[in-house]
Amino acid sequence: MTDSEIMQRQSELVSRIQCSLPDFVKACAAAADMVVLRQDAFAAAYQEDEYALLGMAVKYAGMCGKEVTGDREESTSVLGRKQSALRCGDCVIPAVLND
Repeated sequence: MTDSEIMQRQSELVSRIQCSLPDFVKACAAAADMVVLRQDAFAAAYQEDEYALLGMAVKYAGMCGKEVTGDREESTSVLGRKQSALRCGDCVIPAVLND
């Protein structure tokens, strides 16, 4: 993928998140290092497009240099930062870096 294609995809991601999740965008712009998501904020009824939106939200937060975590009262927690491993419970998913 060319740099131009990557920039186009990033632009599309930012536009989609700004349109679909304006409060999330505000949270990512805040001074805090972490953004908290409630488990049922996405795909409460198991909708496929909501799963995709959740992934886009996590990617957007990483682009903003934020960690993403679940509500402290819930057992679900996802932590990740741009260019680092994604942690979910006891699993660790290494980040994939483009050359």
